[in-house]
Amino acid sequence: MTSIKKHFFRKPLKFNLTSLLTGLIIWLLSAYIFYALFQLFREALRLFTGYFGDKTLIILSPTENYIYNVFYASIASALGYSFALKFILQTSLYKFNRKARFQIKRTLNIEGFNTWSYLFWIGKMGSLLGVWYLTIAFQYNLNLLEEFPTLLVLLPIVLFYSSWPNFSRVISKNKGWWFISISMIFLITSFTYGTKNFLDYKKNNDKILSQSIPHVYNLQVPKSQSQRRITRKWSVIDMYVVKDTAVASDPAIFFKDINNKIYINQIKNEIADLGFTPPDQPIINLRIDTRIPVGFVKSIIKEIRKAGIYDIQLSTAAENSKYPPDYPDFRYFGIRKVLPRYFPEIEAFLDSAEQIDLSGKRIRINDSYKYRNNLIKQFNRIEIAVSKDSITLNGKKTDKKKLEEIVYKFIKKYSPGYVIIFNSDNNISYRRYINTLDILHSQVDRLRNERSLVQNGRTYESWNMSNEFELIKRQYPIRILEWTEEEQRINDLAE
Repeated sequence: MTSIKKHFFRKPLKFNLTSLLTGLIIWLLSAYIFYALFQLFREALRLFTGYFGDKTLIILSPTENYIYNVFYASIASALGYSFALKFILQTSLYKFNRKARFQIKRTLNIEGFNTWSYLFWIGKMGSLLGVWYLTIAFQYNLNLLEEFPTLLVLLPIVLFYSSWPNFSRVISKNKGWWFISISMIFLITSFTYGTKNFLDYKKNNDKILSQSIPHVYNLQVPKSQSQRRITRKWSVIDMYVVKDTAVASDPAIFFKDINNKIYINQIKNEIADLGFTPPDQPIINLRIDTRIPVGFVKSIIKEIRKAGIYDIQLSTAAENSKYPPDYPDFRYFGIRKVLPRYFPEIEAFLDSAEQIDLSGKRIRINDSYKYRNNLIKQFNRIEIAVSKDSITLNGKKTDKKKLEEIVYKFIKKYSPGYVIIFNSDNNISYRRYINTLDILHSQVDRLRNERSLVQNGRTYESWNMSNEFELIKRQYPIRILEWTEEEQRINDLAE
């Protein structure tokens, strides 16, 4: 007696070998083309981030490059499989009965919808992320590899297997063989294509980074708690002072970019060539390596004064920030300084006065020159000096914690009628100089915030140039005096 087998009415589903081989070729070629486009798009986006927005290149390590390559290759392989499946099913459509044809058409429709939906979604997300990355250094806020590694794994898997539930209904036999076969092809193409780099990403990195002063000279940015933000960004002129390891002499100075290396005696001419006229003057943003001796920094500031510029900022990164010191937005943050005017005739006078004996004689400078030597006598004042080994307050050694509390109480008691005289040894590092200067500025910030919270329930910074902002600023002004070279010479002559 003949036994009845399951599905005996259904015609066995067999695909033509030629169709299968052609479909495989379509799969591999389509995946290769899509992968090339994805990688070229990524490299174009990376390169553009070095020229637009914050001009901060997205840098990939070899491991990151390969992982992202595999991700792009797996997406490309899933899309290639979709085209191959469509070809194989369409060429075999009329070889089967009506029920099988209906199932195949249903599979084709769902597969087409899923494929184009994913492409549409990836296109929108890619465009959105592209705009963000080109506008700001978004890599400091979003790192898919570290924050969403599961997404990079599941997205291509879901895309690839989205057609399997319907395709498995078409093939009633050997489902396990089909599943393993297409999975192996998917994995092999993903990991194999991932080793292919259509562009030398390392060469692109080096080409752009070779124009970055912080990268080439390993600029070590100081950190500070107290920071002011430059709002007039159009007027900012960057001046870099870095440690030139190739030369054992003075540090290297760059004006605006890496192609304009200058010497200290050229600063005045470089500023003059900018063509700024009063009252529109630039803000010189000093981006100085922490290893530079302060004596060299003072010489640079003097040359800036000689050029008639009196508004500078000592660029710093934020202390205790989640962002690294090279975060591009830190460029506009730092410790702001207003410099006293420079009078060449005073230097000429001092050169002559130092050649004669002035014992028992009183030196008087015309008030029109606005030197601060006599002006500070009408204020309550303390004097702080920092050297390589110690910090002194009115001639007595102190430590950081005591200095913070004494300065805080002093300003709170006498502000606005106070002055802090800050002397720094020329041989100390710029890092030590900024750390000590930051202590003084931070106490002013602390008092401003305390007063603002008591009066208004808001921090001082949140007022942002309102009337309350100005009132608190006048109540607790920053009066930290650092003697210029001329003023110090006047003090020496008066002793």
